[in-house]
Parts: sequence; structure tokens; C-alpha cells
Amino acid sequence: MSWTAVAEKDFRDAIRSRMLIALTVLFVLFAVGFTYLFSAIPRVLGNAAPDTAATIALLSALNNASALVVPLIGLVVGYKALVGERASGSLKLLLGLPHSRRDVVIGKLVGRTGVVAVAVLVGFAAAAVAAFVLYDSFAIVEFATYAVLTVLLGAVFVAIAVGFSAGLRSTSWALYGAIGLFVLFEFVWNFVPVVVLYVINGFELPQLTTTPEWASLFALLNPQRAYSYAAASVIPELSESVPTEAGDPFYLQEPFGFVVLAFWLVVPLALGYLRFDGTDL
Repeated sequence: MSWTAVAEKDFRDAIRSRMLIALTVLFVLFAVGFTYLFSAIPRVLGNAAPDTAATIALLSALNNASALVVPLIGLVVGYKALVGERASGSLKLLLGLPHSRRDVVIGKLVGRTGVVAVAVLVGFAAAAVAAFVLYDSFAIVEFATYAVLTVLLGAVFVAIAVGFSAGLRSTSWALYGAIGLFVLFEFVWNFVPVVVLYVINGFELPQLTTTPEWASLFALLNPQRAYSYAAASVIPELSESVPTEAGDPFYLQEPFGFVVLAFWLVVPLALGYLRFDGTDL
């Protein structure tokens, strides 16, 4: 298939440019450093050494950090995927070969996701070795499952960035769009329901005993929050990290996190492709 050739070329280019090596080293330092600090802090504070639940506690602690670092990596890797080649003129050469525009978009997504996947998996493998040495016990299945889910989160943000890259003509605007979306998810998203409640309550903060369902759903539509829900659905020990109840509707249950991740993986990429497909290069 033609898109596989594009993906292979993109992955090889990442190796030649040393982007893959740099990202892998960065994520190894992040994952191993976090694993070490998580084991060292209790000892510094005079608490007991990590116990048999240390792996789950580590994953719970890693959740917010991974949800910050991995999206940044995905956006940085993906935002120049197409618009960078358009600016340099190499995109016309690529499309002059027997590749359709769809092949190019899919190939770029797969190739750049491969870069993120290698960095994340190598980083988690190194962290697993550190945890195996530092902790009294190590839950390898849960740790490996969490690593795969983190790759999925990276793929989602690569898809978002490639969608921007496909739909825009300027590298700068693709970068601004990716950064703006990251800022929205990381710093703004959770405040939107608060602002809405403030407005509809006559510009006063309401005294709520429970969060409205629509506000919980809005929070879950953030892919970083959906990542936590998805992780809790396949690693039950992490369920305490998400505010779900047995009687909640299906769209507030943990497995719905996968639906949200699938939405962000497909829709921004499809919109970017549709614009790219109709653009005169």
C-alpha cells in the first residue's frame, strides 16, 4: 500500500534528523526520573519503602505528568508533517510519485506516531527496569498496559497536529493552532463549566453538592481526561483516579474514554484531510 511507503520514509527521516533519538532520550529521562523520585521521596520523608501496591501508585502519579508531556511530544512531532513539506516544496515532489493525498496524510500520521511510540515504549521500558530494581514488587502487566495506552494518547495528539498541518498553509499557523489547542486542553477546558455555571447562576458561584452531568461530560471530552478514564477501564486499580459512579449514564463511565480518544484521533485528521484534498498546492 502506498501510505506504508510514506510512513516508512517519514520514520527514516526522523532517524536521520535525530528527532527520534532526542525524543527517546527525553522520555527515558522523564520516565526513569519520575520512577526514581517516586521511590525516593517516601524514604526522604522517613516513610516506608514502596510496597506491593507501588506500581499502581506509580501509575496514578504518572497520569498527570504523562498527560502533560506526551501531548506536547505528539504536537511537536506532528505539526510540521505536511505544512513543512509544503513550505519547502518537497510536498509536490512527494505527490508526483504514485501517492494520493490520502496516502500522504495517513502515511504521515503512521510515521510520526511510530516516532512517538518508540520514544514512549523505550522510556517506559527503562522505567520498568528502574521500578523492578527500586520497588519490592512490580506489576508488569499493568505497567505494560499503561504504556500502550500512553502510546494511544500520543497518537491522538499526533493526529490533531497532522490535521492542523494538512489544513493550513503556514508552518507558523500550524504551530499556533497546536499550541493553542494544548493550552485549551491543559489550562482552560476545566474552567469552561465553572464559567457557564457562574453566568447562568446570575454571576454568582453556585453552591453545588454534585457536579451536573453535562459538566462531567464536557470534562471527559478533553482527551487528556479521557486518557485517565480509558486507563481506569482496563486497569481497575486506577478507578479511584476518576470520579465515576455505578449509576452514571454510559457516557460518563470509564470505557467511554476510548470513544472520546477515537473521536480526537479521527475527526481533526479527517477535517484536515478534507481541506488538504481540496487545496491547490
